[in-house]
Amino acid sequence: MAREMTISIPHQLGAEEATRRLREGLEKMRTNFGPKLSAAEIAWREKHADLRVGALGQIIDGELDVTDDAVNVKVRLPWVLAAMSEKVAGFLKSRGAEALRLEPPRKT
Repeated sequence: MAREMTISIPHQLGAEEATRRLREGLEKMRTNFGPKLSAAEIAWREKHADLRVGALGQIIDGELDVTDDAVNVKVRLPWVLAAMSEKVAGFLKSRGAEALRLEPPRKT
C-alpha cells in the first residue's frame, strides 16, 4: 500500500527568501542527480512546488509549501518504497535544511 507522509522543516528566513533558496537548491539537486533518475520534474507556483521523481523504477510524487517560518513537504511513496519512509523523511529533512542554508545572493 502507498504511504503519504508529511514533514515540516522550520526556518527563520521568511517565505520569499526560503523559496528562493529552495528553488536554487532543488535545481542543483536536479542537475546533480537528474541523469541518474528516470524523472526529475519541479513545477513552481509562487511559494508552492509540485515534484515528481523517478527512482528505483518507482515514481515519487510530492509537494512543497513554503511559509514564513517552515517548509511543509508532502510525499506520496509507492508501496515498494513505503517501508523506507523513515529513511526518506531523514533524507528530505537534511537536504531541505541544506538547501535553506545556501548563501544569500551577493550584493554588487
